[in-house]
Parts: sequence; C-alpha cells; structure tokens
Amino acid sequence: MKIFEIENEQLLVAIAPEYGARVVSLIDKGTGREWMAQGGFSHNTGEDAAYLGAEAVGWDECFPTVAPWDASGTAWGRHLRDHGDIWGRPTEVLERGPDEVLTRTAHRQFSFERRLRLDGSRLVVGYRLDNLDNAALPYLWALHALLAVTENDRIQIGAVQSASATYFSRHGQSHSVPSLQWPGPNANWPELLDHVQPVDLQSAVKLYASGLPGGSATVGHGQEWLRIDWDSGISDLGIWLNFGGWPSPGRIHQIALEPTSAPADHLGQALQRANPATLTPGGSHSWTVTFTVGANN
Repeated sequence: MKIFEIENEQLLVAIAPEYGARVVSLIDKGTGREWMAQGGFSHNTGEDAAYLGAEAVGWDECFPTVAPWDASGTAWGRHLRDHGDIWGRPTEVLERGPDEVLTRTAHRQFSFERRLRLDGSRLVVGYRLDNLDNAALPYLWALHALLAVTENDRIQIGAVQSASATYFSRHGQSHSVPSLQWPGPNANWPELLDHVQPVDLQSAVKLYASGLPGGSATVGHGQEWLRIDWDSGISDLGIWLNFGGWPSPGRIHQIALEPTSAPADHLGQALQRANPATLTPGGSHSWTVTFTVGANN
C-alpha cells in the first residue's frame, strides 16, 4: 500500500490515499509519541465488509453512516456498508505539499474532500461535502480516529456529566445500559471512565456526549497530550473505550474521541432520534476539526 507523509518540525502524519486516505500515523516529534492505533490493511473492503478488529486501526472517515444500515427507502436508495463509503477505497489526491494534502472521494451521489494542513503543533482538518444528487441526502459523519493509549493516560472532556451508551460489553457479556455518569464511577462500570484502563479489563463501551458545540476533548499524560477541537457546527462527541472487550474478549487496546454530526451509530438512528445533517440538491457543507499535540495547556 502506497504511503506518503506530510511533516513539519513538530508533527509527522502518514496517509494511505489508496485506502480512503486513512491516516496511519500521527507522531508528535517533540515526544516521539505515536497517536494512531497501528495495524495492517484489511482486504475486507467490499459492499459486504464488516469493520472488525483487523479493520479497526488508524483514522478513517465514516460517511454517510457508521454501522451498516439499509437506506434503500431513502434518497440513498441502497444499503450502506459498515462504516460507510469512504474507508478502504481509493481517493484522489488533488493537492500535495510538504505540510499539506487535499484528497477527494468522488461518488455519483456526493463528493467528500478533506484537507490536512500542519501548522506548528496543530493538524488542521478541513472538510467539504457536496451533494451531486438531485435529491436531498441525510447523512451521518464521524471522525473515526482510533488512538493508541497507555494506562497512564487520562481523558478530559469539558462540561459533560453523563453520556448515552449504545454498546456495552464486559467479560464477553453484552449489557443494555442507557447511559453512564461521566466520569463515574457507575455501578456497572466501577472504574473511572476518564482513566484509561488495562487491556485485562476485557470491557468496551460506546458513549455519546451531546451539547458540545465548538468543544474539545483531550487525552494523555505528562508532556504527551493530544487535544481535538471541533467547530460550532458540531455538538456531539462519540467516545469509544476498548480495553480488550471488542470484538470479543482479546488484546485490542484503544480509544476514540469522535466528533460526529449526530449521536447515533447508523443513519437510521439519526433519522429516528433527531434531525440529521442533510444536504440539499447541489448543496455543500464545510467544517473544521483541529488536532494539537504537546503539553496540556
């Protein structure tokens, strides 16, 4: 798989344009810390793809759904595959420089562009989405960056007291838990949610924190921190904590802090629970997310 890099004095970012422009590496050169969960490239990328342990590495873009959903009754007119249309498929490199790259996924219904630009200790991510269809397209987007973490790391999310839960597995058993207090402790998750736990916990949970327009989330310890900021057009954050609990009790140890267009696991849920982001025919949406590495200021 062809990989190329953008780099400045503080950051090195590696991208795989043939695989949905997956970000396979995000290194803070000041500390040497690698922030992306590492792994290979799965060949399981067809319409019936299942996004499981072998696929769950690095940073992919989920659009127009996260979990698979049959959208044949909507303007999409088709089944939407697991984690959407973009990951694992070739993207077009429109512009490339030493510290910047612009890629585009072209589809008969939409165009999805993402610009990665380094600015000191910041990676500025600019998105543009265009509707090429003649019908309005509801969509669900999530920035699906799986982060490599250690037991020393702590998670900081401002102004969050509780989060809804859509997935909860502990020691191989799934449980229905509508919500958890943040950071806890909770009766069914006695460990503090803002403390990264060891892989031997054999537990995983997917949470959504809402009411965070223009918010931020931070993870790290000591001098090793990663902060994710999103603009005011985004008010929901997915929180994925996997300490050996998914896809079955094992050794996968990662988290994700996922700015998203709606607190939902698939587009159908977004349509049921709220007014999802919708592109009018010929319309476009743009938004920005910023990653910052270094000391936690």
